[in-house]
Amino acid sequence: MPSSMFHGFNPTLIQLSETLTLRWSGAAALAGFLIAFVWLKRQAERGVGPFTPADVSGFVLFTGLLGVLVGGHLGAVVLHQWDDFASDGTLAFLFRQSGTSVVGVFAGVLACAAYHARKHQRPWLQVTDALVLLAPLGLLLWHLAAFTDGEPLGRVTDMPWGVRFPAELNRDGFQPVAPPTLDLASLAQAPGHELARLARENPRFEEELLRILPPRHPVVLYEAALEGCVLLALLWAVRARWPSLPTGVMTGLFFVLYGGLTWASAPLLEPNPNLPLSYQFEQGVLLSLLLLAVGAAFLLEVLGQHRVTAPTPQA
Repeated sequence: MPSSMFHGFNPTLIQLSETLTLRWSGAAALAGFLIAFVWLKRQAERGVGPFTPADVSGFVLFTGLLGVLVGGHLGAVVLHQWDDFASDGTLAFLFRQSGTSVVGVFAGVLACAAYHARKHQRPWLQVTDALVLLAPLGLLLWHLAAFTDGEPLGRVTDMPWGVRFPAELNRDGFQPVAPPTLDLASLAQAPGHELARLARENPRFEEELLRILPPRHPVVLYEAALEGCVLLALLWAVRARWPSLPTGVMTGLFFVLYGGLTWASAPLLEPNPNLPLSYQFEQGVLLSLLLLAVGAAFLLEVLGQHRVTAPTPQA
């Protein structure tokens, strides 16, 4: 297998200074906010959707900062670092010391949508119906950016597109496929992209990595394809086929489809018993079940109300 099948992405896109960097995750967030602004602005100018042209820029900024960034950060703190947060509340303000929680992002965005709907006296589900059509693009960008970090790992595979992750050398409990012939102790803390660079420059080291690293499913790319491309196509196909669905159906359908698609990729994730239960929750079937339950609740509520308010046919 050529060295190009090593995962060699650097999660840092631009090194602005010794302390300031732009990571791929940050660039993905900026691109997502820009796409949301352009699409919502055009829809508003056409008189479609719950926004006026004057609303869009403030809503995107408000939802991007509070819903996505703050919501994702606080979700990660509460779910994954609760004990540390309970003893040191300042952790809530240390954005660089936690990751991003998908549960926190969804909670934050839904809260921002509710606030906007209440402030402008619009139906909340009308706002969320507009946002879920954009959400798959955000998930696509998020997963593509996450792939540069090389986590989470997929299961071992013999498929020709399997990828070897040099950063796995630094993972607790790493079991090489074959006994190493080189002393790799000095590289124990090296980031994966540096190890991949060394492999490209040193054929002997490349051969060693090919021997000891198992090829794995690039499961994050599968998630990008399913939760980004497939989910986007399904939602827009439904919207085009049934443009007059009751308000809220698209929101419920999004969560149901998203939950089902996350379930489809979950079996290909490599189990990591060293991860806390909260991390395993956000990477496994339990998250899929939560999403399916949320989507079903939306659909049952919306369709139930629609049946109640539907006009009774005249005899």
